[in-house]
Amino acid sequence: MIRFEKIDENTKNLEEIKRLYWDAFPFEERIPFYIMVLVGNDRGVEFLSVYDDDIWLGFIHTLVGEKLSYIFYFAINRGLRRSGYGSKILREYKKMHPRLSLAIEPIEEGSDNIKQRKKRLEFYNKNGFETLDTRVVEMGVEFELMGAKGMEIKESDYKSLVKKFFDSFDRDKRVMSVKEMRDADSYTIKNFIDSKELMYRAGEAIFYVADWNIGDKVLILAGSGNNAGDGYVVADLLNIEGIDVEILLIKDKFSEDGKYYFNICNQKGIKYSVLDDGTDYNTLFEKFNSYDYILDCIYGTGFVGEVREPVYSVIKAVNDSKAIVVSADINSGMNGDTGESNICINSDLTVSIGFLKKGLITDEAKKHIGKLVNMDIGIVAKEES
Repeated sequence: MIRFEKIDENTKNLEEIKRLYWDAFPFEERIPFYIMVLVGNDRGVEFLSVYDDDIWLGFIHTLVGEKLSYIFYFAINRGLRRSGYGSKILREYKKMHPRLSLAIEPIEEGSDNIKQRKKRLEFYNKNGFETLDTRVVEMGVEFELMGAKGMEIKESDYKSLVKKFFDSFDRDKRVMSVKEMRDADSYTIKNFIDSKELMYRAGEAIFYVADWNIGDKVLILAGSGNNAGDGYVVADLLNIEGIDVEILLIKDKFSEDGKYYFNICNQKGIKYSVLDDGTDYNTLFEKFNSYDYILDCIYGTGFVGEVREPVYSVIKAVNDSKAIVVSADINSGMNGDTGESNICINSDLTVSIGFLKKGLITDEAKKHIGKLVNMDIGIVAKEES
């Protein structure tokens, strides 16, 4: 018998669900998995494991509204595909959500995966869905809406549903000092989320927010703290997706969790080198100019004082290069409380993690940040009693 169970952080086969999610959807169609779990079964979202008695079949992730329910992700365990389970699951799920809709890639001859697109269309047609002649864009990818036969969908209802979901990514608008952020990190690690998992979520958030693509060359500038650890996670994710990535260590020194993720990169053969303190600005500039993207993970929010050589020349060369620059959590060299610096990275995008830091929203910081995005990764601030 088909049954559904809620997925949350305590789900026993969470890693298996994550692997299926990665296997079933290309990275340009995915959102960070931790967000799937964090926002799952809350504020109009259902994130459910599907079982046939005790056999795990896969998962379904749906945005649920008053006028419309929309399947965002649906995947069957690879070993059970073509067994008829997809149809059985949809049949039972439509009993729960009669106004069920979804989206597929449109049939366009010449597409790389045209056979797969046609099979998906055939599958959903067979299960009572029809195309609605409405195109929508999700994460920069164009899809075509489908609904149950005879069903009409207002595009405004669809957009409202999706907007509500994406707005929930950034739920807390608090702005914190560096000390308050550090305390929130410690409180979360002690009571809720392992430090390595928290670092992974930070890297995953940065990976998905930035707009790199296959064919890009990416350089990750890594310092010696946890900020660098976020960069190693990004390096691993880029490598998995076949994007050319290299790491430049400012020093051959690591935090405990950073070392864990650097070792993963090293085991997978990701290229890295250590900065030679004697390297001059011109050499650095020429090197940095050869990359499409540079990810800045040199200093974190706890940096204070003035940037000195050799990092001064590194930052200057980054700023003068033509590479698109992404900063992890904060622009290296910037004071997290005041936004001031003697020199700091000029970013096209800064991905703040957890809560916005006071320094990031000052007038001084705005001179150095093209776009500022804050990503909730589940950090919990201790409420004062």
